[in-house]
Amino acid sequence: MHTSYRNLPIALVPVLVVVAIIGYMAGHARSRAAPAEKSRTIVAGSVLLDYPSNWRPAGAAPQIPGLSIAHPVVLSPDGDAAHAGLITGQLPGGEPTPLPARFIAHVRQIPDTEVVDLPETQAYGYARLSIQGFSRMLSIYALPSPGGNTTVLACYASVAFSAYMRTCEQIVATLTLVGQQPSYDLTPEPGYAGRLSASIGALDRQRVALRGEMRSGAPPPTVQRLATRLATGFANAGASLALLEPSLATDQTQATLSRSILRARDAYTALAAAATAGSPARFAAARTQVYEAETSVNAALESFALLGYRT
Repeated sequence: MHTSYRNLPIALVPVLVVVAIIGYMAGHARSRAAPAEKSRTIVAGSVLLDYPSNWRPAGAAPQIPGLSIAHPVVLSPDGDAAHAGLITGQLPGGEPTPLPARFIAHVRQIPDTEVVDLPETQAYGYARLSIQGFSRMLSIYALPSPGGNTTVLACYASVAFSAYMRTCEQIVATLTLVGQQPSYDLTPEPGYAGRLSASIGALDRQRVALRGEMRSGAPPPTVQRLATRLATGFANAGASLALLEPSLATDQTQATLSRSILRARDAYTALAAAATAGSPARFAAARTQVYEAETSVNAALESFALLGYRT
């Protein structure tokens, strides 16, 4: 007699929510002209900025949840950073996107991304961010560096001081680099996007169809057969992804997605083995493994949106 799995439903991550991924390019903007009245210059780490005479270097700025900026430099109107200002500094490298995962966890909605042309380089621009625990208006510009830390500039203002957001954006527009080479090209590549979208889209279509059959209460042999096919589907997607040549901008993100897809392959392999092992505890553990693996695939796919590839 088969062990019953009716109390261990296979309803895990409902869909790979962002696999419509990257069908077209995100916005591409030129930086706004700097204010004519600028009269001061400041070197802040690896960047040089011009700012108007009524702005001053300031002390500590309001803490942005999840965004730990190393060696911050703060500029604000009349040197008062409580209500509006610009924070610039460094974010650690090694993450699949310019913005750290701890910060993204506080973002209420994945932002639209623009690739902003600055005088000597490009930056990712994230405007009108809505952050849990941060009541001010917020826009962030990120300049990744090959193999190094990301330079970040954050413009913020409370509603009553919203006019200073434009001034802050104009200051960002004056940015030039100090002691480093320009960033690599950040512009999304339509050909790469199309190939990646086709690979992930094929995987998700197979996954939706098979998961529809892998309903709660399905006999263990059926679960074993379908989980094996899903393991093969994720393996094929991983092989397809390995054939893609990422740009410098997408290299880390693609590597993270590849690891997540192979993790999902292994999780479905474990689920297939557990389906007929006669152990509800082992089956439950394998089901949890699948859920966590598919969640990591979703997170990796969402990371492409932060590189200017829209879903």
